[in-house]
Amino acid sequence: MKITHSKKSTVGKLHNYRILVVDDNEALAKVMMWTLEILGHTVQVAHEGQAAITLAKSFHPDVILLDIGIPGMNGYEICKAMHKEPVLQNTIFIAHTGWGEEKHRKRSKEAGFDHHLVKPVDIEDLKDILFSLDVIH
Repeated sequence: MKITHSKKSTVGKLHNYRILVVDDNEALAKVMMWTLEILGHTVQVAHEGQAAITLAKSFHPDVILLDIGIPGMNGYEICKAMHKEPVLQNTIFIAHTGWGEEKHRKRSKEAGFDHHLVKPVDIEDLKDILFSLDVIH
C-alpha cells in the first residue's frame, strides 16, 4: 500500500518564524496573533504605520503580515518604507486586506509585497506560504 502526503499534511512541521502582524483592527490582529502563536511562531503586533516600522527594526521579523487599509500611513506606504530598512531586506511581506481586485494585487506587488491574501484570510493559504518559505530554507 502506497501512502502519499499532500503539501497540507506537512505544514505542521513549519519553521518557527518571527512574524509581525500590522492591522488597525485590534481584535482581528489579536486573533491572527493567537492563531500564529498556536502554529508555533513568535508574533508581535502593531496597529499603525510608524509603530510598525519602529517595532520591525527592533523585532527583525522573518514575515510581516500587513493590512493595506490602515488609516494615515496605509499598507502600501508602510511596505515601501520598510523595504528601505537594512534589517528587513530578507523579510517576506504578505498583504492581508479586504481589497482583492486585480488592481489591488498589482498595486501591492508594486509596493513590494511578496504575497497578497484577502480577508478573511484562509489560514491554510497562509500556512502554504509559510511552508513554501520552509522549502527555501
